Amino acid sequence: MNKPMTTEDLFNKIQDILKEKGKLPAILDYGLATRSPVPVKTYEFDLVNQLAMGGSEGIYLDLWIEYYVNSNKEKRRLGTFKTLHEDNDAMYVMAGLLADFTIEGRAYVSEHLDDFIWEGVDVHALDQNGKRYSWGYTCCDMEIAMHRKDELLKKYSQVVVRDNATRKERIFSQDSLKRKGNID
Repeated sequence: MNKPMTTEDLFNKIQDILKEKGKLPAILDYGLATRSPVPVKTYEFDLVNQLAMGGSEGIYLDLWIEYYVNSNKEKRRLGTFKTLHEDNDAMYVMAGLLADFTIEGRAYVSEHLDDFIWEGVDVHALDQNGKRYSWGYTCCDMEIAMHRKDELLKKYSQVVVRDNATRKERIFSQDSLKRKGNID
């Protein structure tokens, strides 16, 4: 992706997955994504919901994400599913939809993790074949990332630094630093 997915995109994507898998209940009146979408720049969010009988009719399933920005909890709407049915069986069906949405949503995010990383700078050591180790660091800015890179180059022959906002990567090696006299 060349820009972050929005909350509207995410709701619609998961709804499409549910439709493709035949998991959207026949009793649904509609599934409607938020009309005020915002970019989703992190995978570190909780999927939150409210499943409730409507004030005047039917059952509503409201969905949103919660995540932290500078120690403040942010809440962003994804969308709503609604049925006009009001009986107990309908409530169980909507609870099943909630479970399916949560399961498919988590699976989608896990399978497309890179599409949800748009903040900070990642630093990863590379093995002898130039492949990233499964661990790494996410730093809040480039200055901290470059310091982390220097520390890793004392132990690993290559390190990659990636600006998550621009998707640009740069590989550093011990050899290039030795030539510049920056490493023992």
